[in-house]
Amino acid sequence: MTQQTYVFMAELVGFQGVRRTITVRNDLTLVDLHYALQSAFAWDDDHLYSFWLDGAFWASEDEHYMHPYHAVSVDPPGKSACMHLEELALVEGQRIAYEFDFEREWRVALELREIRAGGGRAVARCIERVGAAPPQYDEVVVEKDDASTQATVEFVALMAEEADAA
Repeated sequence: MTQQTYVFMAELVGFQGVRRTITVRNDLTLVDLHYALQSAFAWDDDHLYSFWLDGAFWASEDEHYMHPYHAVSVDPPGKSACMHLEELALVEGQRIAYEFDFEREWRVALELREIRAGGGRAVARCIERVGAAPPQYDEVVVEKDDASTQATVEFVALMAEEADAA
């Protein structure tokens, strides 16, 4: 099959104006597209994910491709994201739903904007970033209470002195 490059527009659902443009060669897989999305939105790759080629989140089992580990751990086994893009019969304008981290539900609406002739290097990468993506995890803010910090330091030092004396 002729090498092609797919150009996807990836919009972060629920965050107006946050989008990325991702290119992926057609002989790469949905897993590679997943890694490009992880990098584009600055997410750690530490959760399960799924793609729905019909563009609707959680809608169709026929069009549902999941993290390779998850695909073999469900009964009956699901479709693995190890599928090569060229095997999926994608067309320009096709919408794809992607969800990462099923607890936090990071959702990305993908649209295949263009299929370019020629492939170049076998890479999946972000070629454009618009808008700042929110952090993957809620930031933990620790308020510093000087009185309790001082008391803790003194308590630890006292314990160390007692341990040395024993």
